[in-house]
Amino acid sequence: MADRGDADVEEAGWIGRVVALDDHDAFAALVSRHQASVRGFLRRLTSGDASRADDLAQETFWKAYRHLGSFKGRGRFLSWLFRIAYQEFVTDERRRHGTPVPLTDDMSSGEDVGGRVEDARTFDQLIDALRPEERSAIVLHYRHELTHAEIAEVLEAPLGTVKTLIRRGRARLARAAGAPPLGDEA
Repeated sequence: MADRGDADVEEAGWIGRVVALDDHDAFAALVSRHQASVRGFLRRLTSGDASRADDLAQETFWKAYRHLGSFKGRGRFLSWLFRIAYQEFVTDERRRHGTPVPLTDDMSSGEDVGGRVEDARTFDQLIDALRPEERSAIVLHYRHELTHAEIAEVLEAPLGTVKTLIRRGRARLARAAGAPPLGDEA
């Protein structure tokens, strides 16, 4: 896709200017390009708490600015931002609840329920029923179209765990939506 390639080149230029010249305008351009995605991701993780999501997004971009030199360009910049955002969310959850957000390896299978849930408001209501790590994987995969490998990087989880989280999340979404039980995948 030529458009994405051009955008990636432009983005790499902005990153280079921020790292080499501390160019605030270049960083503002990066924020402008990605803030809606990061804020949307965090709003879904926080069950629609816009104020909390905005605070976490601000921390995400501040941390990204301070550590931009550590971005190696091996993956998408947006994936790197999602990783920081997720870490900020997990840290905030631990601070609020005093408990870790667990990652599990239980296996469950199912088919894609994303097509069954057409209304975004309904989807957002349904994903509130998911555990935070399942919600994260589902949102990153279906709303932001990250690959399983990119999600594994964002969540700092093994690839198999990410696949499991997505399968389990889809199964929970199907149950929450009142869909018939999902069959085994081949």
